[in-house]
Amino acid sequence: MSDADSKLDKQTLITRMNEGLRDFLAFLDQYSAEQLLEPKDAVGWNARDHITHLAVWADGVAALLRHEDRWAAMGISEALGESHDFDAMNAAIVVQHRHLSPQEARRWLVIAHEQLVAAMVPLDDDGLLLSYERFVPPFTGDGGSPIVAFIKADTYEHYEEHAPWIEKLIREG
Repeated sequence: MSDADSKLDKQTLITRMNEGLRDFLAFLDQYSAEQLLEPKDAVGWNARDHITHLAVWADGVAALLRHEDRWAAMGISEALGESHDFDAMNAAIVVQHRHLSPQEARRWLVIAHEQLVAAMVPLDDDGLLLSYERFVPPFTGDGGSPIVAFIKADTYEHYEEHAPWIEKLIREG
């Protein structure tokens, strides 16, 4: 666990999550629906695909916090999820949502964010430091990173990671 994680209280985390989403949505709003669909990268992703990817991963963490099957919530098999082959996981995820419009993907991202914040309600500051294994059956393990690391990684840190890729994709498209 990083020192920053151990000092991050729940309210500060939620504030960062909300600000991160607000900034990311403002970033997306500068582009037209056509720009979010048309240019594709080397693996065939467009900006809408990035948005649905972000929503799926947030849904997965929300499910985890509710003690539900993370992989099922993300629409992938347990075997694929446990493989930690992120390229294969992301490829399986993106093809499931290509039917969505950019506006639908954006709405889904907002809903996924709201559900993740709601799933955090039972946690207190110390609960953020519980290990990943406390959120998967049999809910007793102490292994893995603290859950706060997953929350950050699949919200504001994830938006910060994808924004430059989307920008480059559209600019070079």
